[in-house]
Amino acid sequence: MKKLVLVFMILNLTSGAFAQPFVEADTLRINGHMALWLGSSDYYQDGFNYGRLLGHRIKPFFENYLIPVTFGNVAGYHEARLIFDQYFVVDDKYIEMTQGMINGMEYAGIDLFSLVLDDTLTYKDILIANSVPDYMSFPGKSNYIIPGCSTLTSWGEATINSPELMGETVINRYLDWDDHPHIINNPLIIIWVTGDPQKQSFVTFGFMGLIGALSGINEHGVATFQNVGNFFINPIGTGFYPVNLAQRNGLEAADYNGDGVCSPRDITDAVKAHNLASTYIINSAGPSSLESAAESLEIHNSFGYSIRTKANNPLYFGDNLVATNHFRLLKPAVFCSRYKRISDSLQVSNQLDVNRNWNVLKTAGHYTTLQTIQFIPTQNIIRFSFAEVGTPAYLIEPYEVWMDTLFTMFNVGMNEKNLNRKSHVRVFPNPGKDLISIVIKPEAKSKIVVVINDQTGRVVFREEMLYETGAGKSFKWDTGKLAAGVYFAVVEITDNVTRIAQQESRKIVVMK
Repeated sequence: MKKLVLVFMILNLTSGAFAQPFVEADTLRINGHMALWLGSSDYYQDGFNYGRLLGHRIKPFFENYLIPVTFGNVAGYHEARLIFDQYFVVDDKYIEMTQGMINGMEYAGIDLFSLVLDDTLTYKDILIANSVPDYMSFPGKSNYIIPGCSTLTSWGEATINSPELMGETVINRYLDWDDHPHIINNPLIIIWVTGDPQKQSFVTFGFMGLIGALSGINEHGVATFQNVGNFFINPIGTGFYPVNLAQRNGLEAADYNGDGVCSPRDITDAVKAHNLASTYIINSAGPSSLESAAESLEIHNSFGYSIRTKANNPLYFGDNLVATNHFRLLKPAVFCSRYKRISDSLQVSNQLDVNRNWNVLKTAGHYTTLQTIQFIPTQNIIRFSFAEVGTPAYLIEPYEVWMDTLFTMFNVGMNEKNLNRKSHVRVFPNPGKDLISIVIKPEAKSKIVVVINDQTGRVVFREEMLYETGAGKSFKWDTGKLAAGVYFAVVEITDNVTRIAQQESRKIVVMK
């Protein structure tokens, strides 16, 4: 592994802020699954680091899955190359990123000549991998494996009786694709961190080589998930834009449509802004305080588009929005057994909490469910599971991470970090009212510093303490005189012997 270049930054939490090195790129394991952390804020450099760190996984994924399985054989893949050259366009920024990936692979000593393809891989091959959903309407391509997918979003009146949600949004996504071992064994989480005020940090869930937002969540709590639609018709014209890159445009921009708020409509507008080649259902959701907390864009290369919201629901759905792989507004709905099972569950009760949102979507689970992703925007909590050979993802207990921790986790440069360690910090109740308990239990004798900020960055609480042995440090945070809202706690634990500092962050919601 080549030595990482480190630059230093100051995390301005207090007047005595913690100085720490900032890593431009690294890999880590989250519950045993590969993740990539990219923080250069430059498209080419992010691509270079991607290729440098994971090129040894990207090339085999092309040779063992993309070429022989997704496109059928070498001849089918050569045809896909011709189609891409003739029909597709992408922004320069993505050409820069994918060229960076190729250069990074070369830098890492990876031979770009593919014996399977009998040709050299180029940046266009990376872009083709990111355009798989867009090939499905081309002649002969609709027989390829078509990703399924199901999504259930609950908010407002549907979650008002849940103590953990209290009306807030929870969205759950199942990605159904293929149970081939090479795709099961190559999932990838990418944490894209930026310091550019015109952009925002976000997380994507996909596979080796992907850069788009097949499944993505940004730091403002907006999530977007792509489903394949129905009614496959040969695309007309040229200038087709990959749909997952369009989703990324809306997810990454600070405010894509310039309406003054980051919302699901940014994703919808980013996708509508482009000429698309196939048939898609784009499901986006955000905090319940938004004018539209959830919407599904049904869009087709020949039929145009429609935006489906709860206004188009059966009345008994309440504040729940469901999507599978069939239009329900743009074209007359056709029968879908997965949609029917979810609908039947909601007819019994449209009241959901986090666990019921998860369990209701289980009724749509399939043996090809590769990834499950559940997100609670106001708590920044992501719960996910990935399939294993012989076991679909929806049958695997989800693992929970805090998204803001992912964005700020690299305090020291260490390759192959592992997030399987137990958290040292517990906050309850959260949301809370007048008194909120914070329990901290380090693994060794430590110095502990706790800093809590409001949303403007103002410090509302700070405490330093020493930990010797025992059950941990516990204290009550008195929020009686604070306004209702979201607060951010950062706990730094410094081992007294090694002097190594670790940080954990928590978002705390104060209710009145």
